[in-house]
Amino acid sequence: MTAGEAPDFDGVAPQGVLAGPGTITVIAGLTFAISDERGDLGPGPFGLITDDTRHLSRLQVRLDSEPLRHLGSGLISPAVARFRGYATLSNRLPDAPVECERLRQLSPAGMVETLTLRCWTPDTVRVRLSLQLDSDFADIFQVRRLAGDPSAQSSGTAVHHSPGQLRFEATGSPRTTSVQLDPPPDVVEQNTAHWVVGLSRDQPWILRIEVGALRGCGSEERIAVQPRNETTGRPDVVVHSLPERLARGCLRSLTDLDALSIPDDRDGSRRLLAAGIPWFVALFGRDVLISSYQARAFRPELMLDALAALAARQGQVSDPGNEEQPGKILHEVRFGDRPWLGEGTAGGARPYYGSADSTPLFLIMLGEALRWGAPREALTELLPAARAALHWLRGPGDPDRDGLIEYAPTGPRSLVNQGWKDSENAVQFADGRLAKPPIAIVEVQGYAYRARRELAAVLAHLGHRAEADDLLAEAQALRELIRQRYWRPGADGAPGSFALALDQDKAQVDSITSNMGHLLWCGVPFAQEAEQVAAQLASPAMASGWGLRTLSAEMAGYNPISYHVGSVWPHDTVIACEGLRRYGLDDVAMRLVGDLLDALAIFDDRLPELFGGHHREPSDFPVPYPTACRPQAWAAGVPLAIVALCLGLQPDVPAGTVSLNPVLPRGLHRIEVHGIPFPGGQLSLAHDADGTKVIETPHGLRVAERD
Repeated sequence: MTAGEAPDFDGVAPQGVLAGPGTITVIAGLTFAISDERGDLGPGPFGLITDDTRHLSRLQVRLDSEPLRHLGSGLISPAVARFRGYATLSNRLPDAPVECERLRQLSPAGMVETLTLRCWTPDTVRVRLSLQLDSDFADIFQVRRLAGDPSAQSSGTAVHHSPGQLRFEATGSPRTTSVQLDPPPDVVEQNTAHWVVGLSRDQPWILRIEVGALRGCGSEERIAVQPRNETTGRPDVVVHSLPERLARGCLRSLTDLDALSIPDDRDGSRRLLAAGIPWFVALFGRDVLISSYQARAFRPELMLDALAALAARQGQVSDPGNEEQPGKILHEVRFGDRPWLGEGTAGGARPYYGSADSTPLFLIMLGEALRWGAPREALTELLPAARAALHWLRGPGDPDRDGLIEYAPTGPRSLVNQGWKDSENAVQFADGRLAKPPIAIVEVQGYAYRARRELAAVLAHLGHRAEADDLLAEAQALRELIRQRYWRPGADGAPGSFALALDQDKAQVDSITSNMGHLLWCGVPFAQEAEQVAAQLASPAMASGWGLRTLSAEMAGYNPISYHVGSVWPHDTVIACEGLRRYGLDDVAMRLVGDLLDALAIFDDRLPELFGGHHREPSDFPVPYPTACRPQAWAAGVPLAIVALCLGLQPDVPAGTVSLNPVLPRGLHRIEVHGIPFPGGQLSLAHDADGTKVIETPHGLRVAERD
């Protein structure tokens, strides 16, 4: 839609319809199924997966030995998908006489698929339907390794218990997969069931396929996520925009957050966000904190759910094997019954704590929850965990007591790098050399500064003013330390920058990266430094035209299709944009937001986890990353974060205020938001070239624009 056209206000969520090759994912809690556009599973990164185990690695339909041809497919809801295809018969050309519809419904315990064949010829047609089935019981890490290997062999054994039931048994494990077929097949040959079907125009033929994923020991019960409207009792926030791409993206994002919602086995009332499908259907500390924060203007309750879940699993002892330390917030925990990280790590036990940033982010989100109206009793309940997290920042997180958080792997399976860029080559010098640990990554220091300020606000709100004042003084000293240790003045007219990290020798890791944008988000740089950081971020070497590169194109190790050294991560860009707006650097912020919105439209309203950092050319498109999660939580959160960012939305519920400072990127002419939730009601407003109009104000809050 171009400027001057009427916006689309139909309010219908995108359904994820595929017109060509692609994948469809349905999910129910910790159980999900990934298929191709026809509905077939396997080979490749497809299957029915629950408890991090692939219980069905093949489910392929053949009609007269040929695969169905794709007509269309789409999601009806996160747990339900419909696939339509057709078959051409050699003696029935030119039209397609047989149509097939597959309705797939997922539950935490498995899935039910209803396959319907219809004939559109006036006379009866006989066809041979084949259903190929298999189960390899691969764990999710094996699935990722085997994603591109179509020759991978099954580790399951098929057992035929009755004419209508197949059962696959895992080798060396009590796990089984049951497949109930109704009507029963005429013949079963190895893992393939066959039916000879007579089709007439007025009588569809229906096959019901019921798949059960059985652990074989312990409880077979799997907790389901409660529907969001049952837990909150309110409709979702509605966004309209001109053009409509941001509004469409928000609708898609809210649907994806529903799909990514997983239960907390310690408290069924909590809704947590899994990090991404398919590889990260688990609780990740930094991911759940950042994605819940991104959704703050839409679902602020997610922040408290995330904080409570992480506090319940906070480190209690010192254990080098899983990097647990008292007060530390976890990096990852998986709820399946496999010991995914060695002995004692099944069923959510013994999380992995190898993250340097989850703990300060926990404190930052506690402060955000306060400003968005978290109840006093909830904050009081979280205060012991907050104090324990602060103790970690002051103690175990800073082992050499130089005032900076640093990390070094201590366990046999520990991550080498433990910031959000956690791949092995993520922390490198400008010449491509890898930094050696212990490493003090720059954005974590910024988080630690802001964490102290956020906790100080919570302490002051709860009446601990002396403690809050001491913490503010401590934060200010840390700010000066960061600027002293990481700032790199520019040379020959080039702007200065903040170093990526300090290595084991406390030498500055001198590469130019997006990490310094997170310092803006935390408020660390002085104004003149912030302007120079903005100049670096806006440069052609950093701004790809679709978003910020993780590593400057001028660095020796730059690779646009790498995971962390040249690719674009949408959440990374939007955090930097929030930081730029914090310093009033709106021109650069809105240019980058416009780039993200262009990418959003090309990715069909659903941004992936990351994509290539190639330079944007006229009539070009962003290059997909081959194994990116989609949906992924903090990519799904980006359109929602852009709404708050463009509105300049800053609530302070304890102070009784909501301040606004709206600005729109190129190509976005109007934004209208209805139903932003607050304790006293809802905020609704609109902004365009004529100014800002407040439509609805929550009780007890004063809304005002700030300069």
